[in-house]
Amino acid sequence: MSEPGALGLGPVVLQAGVDSDVNPAYLAIFVVYLLLVLAIGAWAYLKTNDVEDFWVYGKRLGPWLATWSYVANFVSAVSVIGYIGSVYGGGYSIVTGIVFGLMLGVSGLYFVVHKVRELNHVTFPDIIAELTGYEIARPITGTVLLANAWVYLIMQLVGAGLLVTVITGVPYEYMIWVIGGVFILYTVLGGLVSVAWTDLVQGTLMVATVAVALGYMALDLGGIASINQQFAAIEPANVAPLGEGAYTVLGVVASIVAFFGTIFTSQATIVRINATDSIRTAKIHLAAGGAILSVFYVMLVTLGAGTTVALNGAGLAVENVDRAFPVLITEYVPTTIGTVIIVAILSGILSTTDTRLHACGVTTARDIYDYFADGEPSDERLMNVSRISTVVFGLAATAAAVDPPGTIIGLYNWRAILLTSALLIPVYVTLYRRDTAGKAVLLSIVLGAVFGPGWEALGTPLGVPAAFMGVGMAVVGLAVGHAAWRGDEGTPTAATASDD
Repeated sequence: MSEPGALGLGPVVLQAGVDSDVNPAYLAIFVVYLLLVLAIGAWAYLKTNDVEDFWVYGKRLGPWLATWSYVANFVSAVSVIGYIGSVYGGGYSIVTGIVFGLMLGVSGLYFVVHKVRELNHVTFPDIIAELTGYEIARPITGTVLLANAWVYLIMQLVGAGLLVTVITGVPYEYMIWVIGGVFILYTVLGGLVSVAWTDLVQGTLMVATVAVALGYMALDLGGIASINQQFAAIEPANVAPLGEGAYTVLGVVASIVAFFGTIFTSQATIVRINATDSIRTAKIHLAAGGAILSVFYVMLVTLGAGTTVALNGAGLAVENVDRAFPVLITEYVPTTIGTVIIVAILSGILSTTDTRLHACGVTTARDIYDYFADGEPSDERLMNVSRISTVVFGLAATAAAVDPPGTIIGLYNWRAILLTSALLIPVYVTLYRRDTAGKAVLLSIVLGAVFGPGWEALGTPLGVPAAFMGVGMAVVGLAVGHAAWRGDEGTPTAATASDD
């Protein structure tokens, strides 16, 4: 892609880390927003009576609340800032490489959700333990999920910090701790009750305000068709399905596999499915959520093109693509429209952040602490462990976000590879083939978790995508392990199997 600003005046390159003067109007909006979500958290604390309420909303989540909570959970800093930044840097190829895979993931989950709900477990590791017959599957799988959730927390905080720093002028290293502290507090207070109700508010605001922002950009730039024409004029590869060498066909397939795998293997997704009041509600919330998200992503990608055109025409450029949309807000759109957009972005980021943070607390207490604890811990003890671990993981992610290890999309790709490599094949196979050897499933999880991210860390040698390597090794481990151990195990159950 050509350098933004080539069709206008000389580009004004906005450096990452340069803080502008404090903007009182935007800062006031941000403070009011944080007070609102804290108030919801305090209300939810009064509604949380036991560990089942904290973990899965007492299994009373209805269709309306479940749908909007799922939409808000799904859309994050990756979507609102990362995707727009990716369109700014690489054009519409993100639709082929990432969004298509995400939507396939939601569609695929719809057809397997009844099996998940019928198992009637709280967490994903619980399901693995029943499918394999080995309780040790809980801490093994839980460790993979915690690594994923922690990385996800970091990238959400980075997105929130970049946005709020650019729009308010408050230095990033201070603002990141304010944001981290607030979302930790309201998640700790009410668990999934806090998360679900804040998500309802945030999901509704998010979709509505992105629609308003796109409408404004379309009017300002001459319509959607005009945006596409100007976007193509900047660089023809912007409108090519695979971009300008950004993706190969093999890379697109690997991306679809990776992101498809993250949907079903997400702890937050499993917790929400099991929090619904029925299988019917579980299916409805996925179908309705998928329809809303499909429209939302079309709007978001088009808004990315509009952002590129607007910044280019104004002679603005950014070195860090994640800052493209925040710069549009502060340097291009009127304050009124900017205020609307800010609400949308903050809603998307915080709604996903609280979900992943809640999942960390549930995973630590239910899948790790409960396994290693002497005797059977009380519900009160488990809820306390959930809250303490929520604080610890939140603080650790906030500290890491001060100096992040990569871009938002880069971090998202890494956790997609981890989840897909470790869990996609063994879980799907054992859901439909209950006679699969339990030890083979555990071997498959370990091999996928090691080889997928490991191959990515090595720079994908031989041009083989990391998702392919991880999934391939998981398949090998499952096949070889099943051949070696299928005669040794019989048909164990999670309640009776030995953990040798």
